[in-house]
Amino acid sequence: MKKIIIADDNRTFLMYLGLLLKRFEFNVMPAESGLEVLRLLKLTGADLVILDVHMKVMDGFTALRHIKEDKQTTHIPIIMVSHDANVEMADKCKDLGCFDYLTKPLKINKLHDSIQRCFFAHKGTSRRFLRVPFNNKVVLAHRGNDYSLYTETLSEGGMYVIKEDPLPAGSEVEVRCDLGERGEIRAKGNVIYTKKLFGDFLTLPPGMAIRFQELSEKDAVAIKLCIEDLMAKAIFDNQDNGYFER
Repeated sequence: MKKIIIADDNRTFLMYLGLLLKRFEFNVMPAESGLEVLRLLKLTGADLVILDVHMKVMDGFTALRHIKEDKQTTHIPIIMVSHDANVEMADKCKDLGCFDYLTKPLKINKLHDSIQRCFFAHKGTSRRFLRVPFNNKVVLAHRGNDYSLYTETLSEGGMYVIKEDPLPAGSEVEVRCDLGERGEIRAKGNVIYTKKLFGDFLTLPPGMAIRFQELSEKDAVAIKLCIEDLMAKAIFDNQDNGYFER
């Protein structure tokens, strides 16, 4: 699991950013100053650091400079965040070597995209789709048979469907799923992975991963918005301080 250090002297923002990143399935270590970040890097290292520009004790800009000047930490990607939308500040941070500069309130999809580019773009591998727990009923059609099943997770690229005797990998299916306020979607897809009942079914129940193959633009947008709704629910239900945007 990738390890991310997040630093901000606003504890409310720090708490909700940590919650969001845990939902992205990252290991999160919080810090309240740039100085604390430098200490954590010496002790444990990290795969990514997210730094607020304006902090007391040591601001993010100063911490960024120290990280990039140290041979042991210069390789670690840094994402800077700030309420300051000044182009000059963004350029200063990028000149020091930050990977990206995001302004508050943070947009969840932009944050996720930036993180994924940090980890995958330089490797030439595919970025991961946003994925959320999704306990909902779907109707799966395969070779003239309809199956009413429950889902485990949903992403922009597909879904995991629970089925004790999953269809074989490679099976072509049609999916019909009600996304609530976002309406019903219909999609064609392929089974790309199956898991039988035996093994660690407590971690992942028996079933199959379905990759969407044919998805209308309208349905793709509905899925994206549904995922962002679910991902952000706890955050937007519990805070109104303007730290995040849908």
